[in-house]
Amino acid sequence: MIEDKEIKKRELKDRIIVTADLDEKDAPRSRRRQNVNFFAERGRFILLLLALITAFTVIFTLINRYKSYDKFKLKWIHELSEGSLVGYEKLGNGFLKYSKDGALYLKPGGKEVWIESYEMSNPKTDNNGKYVIIFDVGGNDLESYTKDGRVAAIGTDLPILKAVVSKTGIITILVEDSNSTYIFFYNKDGEQLNISIKSKLAGDGFPTDIALSPDGTALMATFQYLKGSSMMGRVVFYDFSEIGQNMPNRVVGGFDEEFVSSMVARVRYFDKINSVAIASDGLYFFSSKNVASPKLIKTIKAEEDIEAVDFEGNKLCVVYKNTSEKFNHTLYIYSKEGDVILKKEFLGDFSNLDMQKGYIYLTKDDKAIIMNTAGVIKYSGSLDSNIHKIVKRGLLSGFTILGDNDFRGIVLK
Repeated sequence: MIEDKEIKKRELKDRIIVTADLDEKDAPRSRRRQNVNFFAERGRFILLLLALITAFTVIFTLINRYKSYDKFKLKWIHELSEGSLVGYEKLGNGFLKYSKDGALYLKPGGKEVWIESYEMSNPKTDNNGKYVIIFDVGGNDLESYTKDGRVAAIGTDLPILKAVVSKTGIITILVEDSNSTYIFFYNKDGEQLNISIKSKLAGDGFPTDIALSPDGTALMATFQYLKGSSMMGRVVFYDFSEIGQNMPNRVVGGFDEEFVSSMVARVRYFDKINSVAIASDGLYFFSSKNVASPKLIKTIKAEEDIEAVDFEGNKLCVVYKNTSEKFNHTLYIYSKEGDVILKKEFLGDFSNLDMQKGYIYLTKDDKAIIMNTAGVIKYSGSLDSNIHKIVKRGLLSGFTILGDNDFRGIVLK
């Protein structure tokens, strides 16, 4: 009996040892399964969280994009130093406030950064984002600025008609005397370059606008001239790279027949290749893909009078008169090739058009129509302040109003 008990004890002990050994061998597998399950659950949770965030962002964006408001709340006012004001230009992350006696650079909230003085009777501007030039129409002075301050001051012998600046800082100035007009070029430091264009008023006509390509190597100009008793338009392309060196007067393209009995008021480069001429009878889109031979690629005839135009990047915004009973304006946004991106009929009065960062601002005195590029009128009415410029600020319905003597932060409600 004793021997049988000992045998049974040994067998039980052996089974316990074997089971323990098996448990130890299986433990890593069990832990691995637990780790895999943990990471799988964690991955599913992260994916679900990302999906929820994405859905929330899409819903929030759509609601914000298509929501309209009929009230606003004044959040803050920043008083500006007193002084005459002509207007504001966006420059860097801030704004250049310019007047007849100087320029003041302001941060987005209205804090002064620097001030430069000059004297001009009729200051006008051209802006490409990095550089802003201020020139005296009918006078002889031009100032060029970046966000860091004045970079050039140019004086001319003849009265200035128009000036433009490229993204590289190249400046082109159109001046006139009693018989001819001249186009002179300057580098970003204000030094005159050995490039000029002379046009005789009696033969070539009177220039109405000029535009520079972003790199400053190409120029587009418009002229009006008399043919018999009719006023005719002309668009001319010039090239100042190696390609245009062998061309008479560096002219690489000219268009006359397209502008018979038409006044060409504005020209603009969207980029190095695409450009547009805005005439009294419509829009003319050009391509300089072949620099030596620009082509007219699309013509859009105006069914009604063109009231205002503005540009942002590769887009053109045009407001036409609307003679229907319900609306008095029709707004279009075109691509650089002339394709229609947006058409919107609306009712209201405005004197200034400004398109920037997905919004279109139509303002007059203290009244504003704020529209996004989806065609949704976000707000229409008074903003209780004389408006020079409106800028989108913040993620929701916040805007900054640039007024005569202050900056105002508002939220649409």
